[in-house]
Amino acid sequence: MVRMASAIKMLIRGSAGTAVIAATVAALGKLRTTHLITVTRQTTAEPEHIWPLWEDVPARVRWDDGLDWIRLDEGPFALGATGHVKLKGQSAVRFEIIECDPMRRYTDRFFLPGGTFMDWEHTIEDRGDGTREVTFKVVVKGPTALVLTPIMKKILGGALPETVDRLVSLAEETAKAGRG
Repeated sequence: MVRMASAIKMLIRGSAGTAVIAATVAALGKLRTTHLITVTRQTTAEPEHIWPLWEDVPARVRWDDGLDWIRLDEGPFALGATGHVKLKGQSAVRFEIIECDPMRRYTDRFFLPGGTFMDWEHTIEDRGDGTREVTFKVVVKGPTALVLTPIMKKILGGALPETVDRLVSLAEETAKAGRG
């Protein structure tokens, strides 16, 4: 009987220890913004050829093959707009445009389980030499950020550079077709 009581106490202490560790990781994740990846590509395409590719949300599947689908709930692509996205092999998640400066930059926030979110910052920066830099920067913040970061880095590290390459190529093709 004494052994059983000792075993139960150890289990309780072990569970409490696990709970303390989990709570600590969650608290640290809440306080910290974790950089996942930044991909920048140089292009001759004008913002007028890049921005519409971002703005036409359902058509993003043309250049982002990681998507099953993506859509706005209603209204135009603008600050405060909300929508849903389904990545291949994943459940659909909600997103909101939290920053929008047309032809220059926007940020959409994807709401993940456990009160965690992932911000995707998209920018077009003029280099002054007839070219621009198109940048995608992804950060995560929230209680599960420390757990999600290694998984998301592995996924995005392989897929995002190719996605940005396809976006830039499509913008350049559109620009060439418009000049012809």
